[in-house]
Amino acid sequence: MISIGPSFLELPPAERQAVLERLAVTLERNAAWAGEQGDGALEMVMRSVGTALLSVAGDLANSDLMLADDVASRAIGLITTFHLRHPQYPVGPALH
Repeated sequence: MISIGPSFLELPPAERQAVLERLAVTLERNAAWAGEQGDGALEMVMRSVGTALLSVAGDLANSDLMLADDVASRAIGLITTFHLRHPQYPVGPALH
């Protein structure tokens, strides 16, 4: 069996907060790309969720683990939707 590390709920609060904040930043970054591509609805949803998540990441990570896990799962779902709708989005580092 391959060990992939602790689950989200098993992480220490500071690491859970960091994961939530990273998801929020990713949502906001991807929202900007969606907007540039003319996908206003996805942009609005992703930006709203990202902004809200960034503002409550600390509280969620420390006090409401089940809600934090649910929000993280939904954020990942939005990010997945983004990549399905915009497969041309550059995923890796780019040289300019």
